[in-house]
This record gives sequence, C-alpha cells and structure tokens, in this order.
Amino acid sequence: MRMSNLVQIGNPPWTRDEIVKSIDEFLELYSKRPIKDNQGGMKSPHMFAVWFMARKLNPDLIVESGIWKGQSTWLLEQACPNSKLVAIDLDLSIREYISDSAAYSDRDFSEQNWASITDRSLVFFDDHQNAYERLQQCRWFGFKNVIFEDNYPANQGDCYSLKKAFAGAGFDPQHSAQKTGGGSIPSKIATGFAKALGMTPIASIPQHLQLKIDPNDNDAHMLHKNLEIYYEFPPVIRTPQTRWGDDWNEKAYPTSEPLLQEAATPTREVFLGDAKSYTWICYTRLK
Repeated sequence: MRMSNLVQIGNPPWTRDEIVKSIDEFLELYSKRPIKDNQGGMKSPHMFAVWFMARKLNPDLIVESGIWKGQSTWLLEQACPNSKLVAIDLDLSIREYISDSAAYSDRDFSEQNWASITDRSLVFFDDHQNAYERLQQCRWFGFKNVIFEDNYPANQGDCYSLKKAFAGAGFDPQHSAQKTGGGSIPSKIATGFAKALGMTPIASIPQHLQLKIDPNDNDAHMLHKNLEIYYEFPPVIRTPQTRWGDDWNEKAYPTSEPLLQEAATPTREVFLGDAKSYTWICYTRLK
C-alpha cells in the first residue's frame, strides 16, 4: 500500500484559513524569541507550525523529545501556558534557554513513566529517531496526538520518517551519512575527541542507533490502519529548490500547497529566508 504522494489522511481540528489568519500573530511573538540564531534547530516555518498546532490542540501535557538550544521549549510555553511540559534530551548541556516551569530529563522518551497521560496529551518529536517506532511507542503508552518535526521525504534525511514509510522507501543509514557528512573525517575526529574526553558519541547511544530498513509496503499499510489523522503542515512559502539544492517538484517531493505565494510584507520575509528549512513537519492522531 505505497502512498508516495500522500500528504494527508483525515481532517485535523483546524482549517487552512485559520492557519493563514494566525501568521501575523505568530510573527509578533517570534520577534521576541530568546535565541536569534537557532542554527541546527527549528526555523520560522516549523516554529509557526508547532506553535499553531499545539495551541489548537490545547493539551494538558506536552512531551518535547529533542530540546537542542531550548527555543522550542520557549515556543511551547507561549503556545500553551497552562500545559504541563516535560522536556527530554540525552544531552542537556546545549541549552541556552532553560525554563523555570518545564520538567527536564536526560532519559529517552521510551524509558519514561507515562502512566498518568490522557487522550489530550501531546508528544512533539524533534530527535531524528525512527518515527515508525516512535509511533508504536506512543500507542503502547497511550498517547494519541503526535507531531514529528523531521518528516523527511523518501530520498533524503537522517532518519526513518513517516513520509518515507508511506512511500515504501525504507531507510539506509549509510546513504544518509554520505549526504549529511556523518561519515566524514571531521565527524570521525569529533567522535575521537568525545571518546578521549570520556564522553559518549551520540551515534553510539542505543536510542540513536540507525538501523537499515528495507523498502516495504507493510509499514504504510499499518500506518493507514492505525492513524485517524496524518497531516503535513504546509510550507509557508515554497522555493524553487529544496534544502538539498535540487528541484522542488511534486514527483520527488509531494507537498501541500504553500500558505503564501510571496512574503508581501517586510515582517513576513523571515519565512522566505527560512523556506529551505522545511522538512514536511506533520501532525498525527492515533485511532
């Protein structure tokens, strides 16, 4: 059941018109962000998506897996000030923004006690892990609402995404390393320094092992069977080329219609500058 052109299953609890009408409100908030240079983390298109979706879902609990510098923690606090927030990262030392109200943990999502969650609880994954396995874990724990930031298309990215699964593409970590530089000499030198300093290289942490997944139809079939909603949040502005420098066409990169055709106002130009950071961020709701 390959669905290489799939961008949506079911209907999310919001409309496209609601999204567009929220753009300027978000930009006013985004101008106050604590970290101006969030290189390596989310940029404005995905920050807008997370802010909008979290606010509309209004969860009682938000679990954030993958903190980086802490910009998304701040964003989730702004979107849902009354929600309990648990922020997880195996390395908490990189944080620049540290919340006074979030509960932090350096234990993987799969190792936590989620006995008290409800159907309103939300998980936000920005940790570059196997999204198919993450969704299985969510079903086991009882989470229904899940956002995946790194929803890479079939032929790109450093993790097995739901978009890859729907396309039946599988995942080859060696191919990923060649594209991202994971096997490069600088990367090997950095790993050597980490070992010399007694630190554990991130690639050798069990939760971060990248296992090869052969192309298959079963994963798409099981996703379709278990998902009530799969929704790829549209890009705000779409550029002629992707972040990888090739043509952004529907055959290789099926994508929802962008929210805006042009920046139009100076305050919206940030979306144009960050347009290539888009990686098909998606919301899912389990049946």
